[in-house]
Amino acid sequence: MDQPVGKRGLDLLRDPAFNKGTAFCLAERRSLGLEGLLPPQVESLELQVQRCWEAFCLLQGSLDRFAYVDGLRRSNLVLFHRFLADHLEAVLPIVYTPTVGAVIQGFSRSYRTPIEGVFLSIDQRGRLRQVLRNALSGPVDLVLVTDSEGILGIGDQGVGGIHICQGKLAVYTLCAGLNPNRVLAVALDVGTNRPSLLANPLYPGLRQRRLVGGAYLAFVDEFVQAVRLECPGACLHWEDFGTSHARTLLDHYRWTVPSFNDDIQGTSGVVSAAVLAASRGLGQNLVEQRIVLFGAGTAGCGIAEGLVRLLEGAGLSREQARRQIWAIDRQGLLLEGMADLSKAAAPLARDPAEVSQWRRDNKGRIDLLTVVEQVRPTVLIGTSTVAAAFSQQVVAAMASHCPNPVILPLSNPTSLAEANPADLLAWSDGRALVATGSPFDPVARPDGMREIGQCNNCFLFPGLGFATVAVGLQAISDGMIDAGLEALAALIPASRNPQASLMPALSDAAAVGAAVAEAVARAGVREGLAPEGIKEDDVAELLERSRWTPHYHKQSTSM
Repeated sequence: MDQPVGKRGLDLLRDPAFNKGTAFCLAERRSLGLEGLLPPQVESLELQVQRCWEAFCLLQGSLDRFAYVDGLRRSNLVLFHRFLADHLEAVLPIVYTPTVGAVIQGFSRSYRTPIEGVFLSIDQRGRLRQVLRNALSGPVDLVLVTDSEGILGIGDQGVGGIHICQGKLAVYTLCAGLNPNRVLAVALDVGTNRPSLLANPLYPGLRQRRLVGGAYLAFVDEFVQAVRLECPGACLHWEDFGTSHARTLLDHYRWTVPSFNDDIQGTSGVVSAAVLAASRGLGQNLVEQRIVLFGAGTAGCGIAEGLVRLLEGAGLSREQARRQIWAIDRQGLLLEGMADLSKAAAPLARDPAEVSQWRRDNKGRIDLLTVVEQVRPTVLIGTSTVAAAFSQQVVAAMASHCPNPVILPLSNPTSLAEANPADLLAWSDGRALVATGSPFDPVARPDGMREIGQCNNCFLFPGLGFATVAVGLQAISDGMIDAGLEALAALIPASRNPQASLMPALSDAAAVGAAVAEAVARAGVREGLAPEGIKEDDVAELLERSRWTPHYHKQSTSM
């Protein structure tokens, strides 16, 4: 089928949505004013990908590789996404975690116009709808937004957070088939509290401290209303907001606009799927799991919330489920009456009388080792960004009472991981089931190579957002998320063999995304969140009809 375009010549070659480069056929070159602007050979998409791969392999550093791949994204969306799909395991860590963290940290030096996103600043208050309109060239199905306060494990990064939005949008297309021409990356510039950015004359964002309180909430609300008016029906993906705002914004908007917070709900879903799969593979009952959570920020509390729902589904009451989770933060084990407990963390606090005889440090805190010794956990989860926190002593204490400990050091980037998988397996005599937040190489063990699954949100959020868009779901419910994680858990190899990976292979990400999307969509329809007249039997067709694939269309000048 012909794809009508409204541009010719250089303007067409500069438009990543329509540019095919050397794949324009001779007839297209004549009709679209491209003769003389391209070398004479007409090449296939496959040959273009081969050239890109050879160029990519010649580059040694991850930042240089990012710059190369980002150039593809800016020039030819079909080629970019096909290249990513064909060389997934090599390229995904470049456009997404862990490399994107370093890219964001260097944003002040590397920024180039255009960035293909929109920066909405507090200086534009009262005009956000008009400013947003400047970035729109057509309908938008999904808006991915950050205020960059809690980027990965590296904290406040100002407007550089736009890159995490772009990385995740690429994952949406790769893993679920979301149309990259109908998405928008948004950085909300509310200032930054990072001294190095405030003092850097090259930092292109607002060099002032972050807006807080009611003024901040009013700014975000103006943004949401602008999205509702300019991008009607679009799904809103909240990304890397700080602990003080993430939960508040999610609770306020999740039932007024289809939206979710990936750090809270996506991370929670993937981790819950890993725990569920491990329990099944080991032949254990979920209700018997004792879970220690090291890190009680946005991600940690979101994980706890998801695990509580998982345990409730297994037959426990909410209070019983919470009693199976012990949460540790900078203050040590969370206890009732502690100062500065967040709203999300407060339900996880234990009664001080319960632990009155436990060992404390010189600051009165109950540390991780003590909790492990006293609780005798079966699951240990890290979201702390405290590198090497899961020490040999901690792991040995856990493995001494648990035949097959489930250990998930999830902090990003790699340098902040709570433990190295090779160490975890060595310290547990190979008995641990391990998944990580960042990619790690397989570990050689006496009984063979052990694949280390990456507990990556890419296995859940793409299917969740894509299903919402494809079916036109009016909200994203807990039931939809739970349906998605169940679909994911069923595809985790360790659910059938505990010696296998505790996450699917990245090469299976598209198949996982399809399964998750269908489960999510069916759950949404069952819950009455779909437009009137849509039935469960319609789901497969709606998903397939909406799925974008990276291939070229024949182009014409007709409109």
